[in-house]
Amino acid sequence: RISKDEATNLVYIGDGRFHLESAMIANPELLAYRYDPYSKVLSREHYDTQAMHAVRNKVMAKAASARSVGLILGTLGRQGSCRIMDTLRETILSSGRACTTVLLSEIFPAKLEQFSEIDTWVQVACPRLSIDWGLAFSQPVLTPYEMNVVMGTVAWQEVYPMDFYAEDSLGPWTVNNELYQTEAQRRRRAKRAARAAGAAVTVV
Repeated sequence: RISKDEATNLVYIGDGRFHLESAMIANPELLAYRYDPYSKVLSREHYDTQAMHAVRNKVMAKAASARSVGLILGTLGRQGSCRIMDTLRETILSSGRACTTVLLSEIFPAKLEQFSEIDTWVQVACPRLSIDWGLAFSQPVLTPYEMNVVMGTVAWQEVYPMDFYAEDSLGPWTVNNELYQTEAQRRRRAKRAARAAGAAVTVV
């Protein structure tokens, strides 16, 4: 996420919108532009974050009554995280819900519909799958962050957190969260924080 004090515009260089959309979701207050180096066209880009929030809140409201949760660990590439899966599973079970773990290389509606006993799904795989294609599924398919909102372990954020790989993420649904960091990672993080604090003092 970019602080509004640091920038007012966001410029993405490349074709397509996938990565740009992630930046736009995390920085809704910035004006976004895309420069396509192939067509040599600079365009103003838009993303309806309010509509996305409305859709995700509706899906989470439906998931709140679920008593049986399917927990998907993605096996494609490095998308899945066993640490996130284990933490989620413990939280789900402690909430009194049943939890079934499923390993999948690809997640699509026909495959999940085979599990008729599952009320809602949470996927530890592609972070954008739930946001971009969630409405294609008959049952809610949540992100780990959204499942934590449903269970009340974190409040809904007005700016949707796209902090999947950040070391200072909001909670333990991201791979580099403090809970999972090694001692070396913690030392590096402390050094960066110290440098940033020193720079801030110098500026003041």
